[in-house]
Amino acid sequence: MERIVLLILILMTWVVIILFGHLIPWASALAVLFAIMVGYMIMVTIAMVHQKRKQKKKPQEMDTSYQPKVTVLIPAHNEEFVIEGTVKTLMNLDYPDFEVLVIDDRSGDATAQKLAELAEYYKDDKRYRYHLRSPESLPGKSAVLNEALTLSDGEVIAVFDADAWVEKEFLKEIVPFLADERTGGVQARKIMANFKHNLLTRCQNFEYSMDSYFQCGRDTIRGAVEFRGNGQLVKRAAIESVGGWNDYTLTDDLDLSTRFHIAGWDIRFAHKVFVFEEAIVRFMPLLRQRRRWAEGSLTRYLEYAAETFFSDKTSLRAKADLIAYIVEFLFPLWLMSDFVYLGLLAWFGDAPTGHLVSSFLLLPFLSVFFYTMLLIAIIRFNRPTLFKAVIGAMMTSIYLLWVWVPVSIWVIWKILFQKQRSMNWGKTEHLGAVSAK
Repeated sequence: MERIVLLILILMTWVVIILFGHLIPWASALAVLFAIMVGYMIMVTIAMVHQKRKQKKKPQEMDTSYQPKVTVLIPAHNEEFVIEGTVKTLMNLDYPDFEVLVIDDRSGDATAQKLAELAEYYKDDKRYRYHLRSPESLPGKSAVLNEALTLSDGEVIAVFDADAWVEKEFLKEIVPFLADERTGGVQARKIMANFKHNLLTRCQNFEYSMDSYFQCGRDTIRGAVEFRGNGQLVKRAAIESVGGWNDYTLTDDLDLSTRFHIAGWDIRFAHKVFVFEEAIVRFMPLLRQRRRWAEGSLTRYLEYAAETFFSDKTSLRAKADLIAYIVEFLFPLWLMSDFVYLGLLAWFGDAPTGHLVSSFLLLPFLSVFFYTMLLIAIIRFNRPTLFKAVIGAMMTSIYLLWVWVPVSIWVIWKILFQKQRSMNWGKTEHLGAVSAK
């Protein structure tokens, strides 16, 4: 089904490019699309500035009286280097009613032994539990979380990766975001704990800064805020209303985000509440992770496209926001299609000059726009000197070009021609950088 929807999108792309080229030969459809994207981001940025000023004049009070029981879930598969530090961090949370449940997903290393040692360490503290999954269990993080859901009774479920690190006040600061009955979940801002390790980790941290900037914008306009897996909280009632996590997805967090929006649940973004995690220090493991993210993200868009657009529970703002991000994801494909089309026209000596000029001018304009957004995000969330911000934005732009463009093209090609959907998880390697924080 995903293959058919993607093929239809590609055909629609070509139809729009060709029809637009015939009807308006002095401009390209891609240039108009880019102008709409720029206008959308300017609108979101203005909304963020307005909200910030409004907050300064009259700060919004959070409902701190809302203190439901929280079950902290930590899925773990071969996490012997990091699991002990993460458990001790989360057991140290300052919150009146919570429990920590670690689920060992058939690990082949010393993870289970570490969990048993922690059980002995916390033998007088009933808030800590661990569960070993059977060898026959369905693999994957979603399956782990669904199994853990049946073993816990918290009204709110907090999901952390095995390399997470948070401050003691984390739950006290983020749980109030769920006080509104329409809110089904909230995501904390993710920060790389080892961002100073090398150039690759610095670029990942700045990449997360840009993602946080976009998430802030989506939260400001009450758009389609998304979960990011680590440091996400969901209400049990909300997760049960959508049938739990999807066992057959590569990105449990993104898949759940879309299904929440379809069901009418709001997701908030807590940009002042942090969860630290470990950045990947080598390029090939990073590429495998980003491949999984890109494939899972595009697949859920294709799978839930009809439900999203026709759901009477999804707000118009969330729908428009989702459409904007689908277009952004497919932008490299649009760009390639436009240049191929222009190449064919040039070959036959019939390429409109206006179309050629607008398409080729799009590249520098696109680069400047993207770089500016990245620079603003780096300055806002990292507070470096202007010189360091400029250099950092330049390095990260090159990094994103080398990672996301080929990954996106590869994923589109894979979905179109693979015989069956891949469930190759591509586990993220954790070496213990956060534990040493």
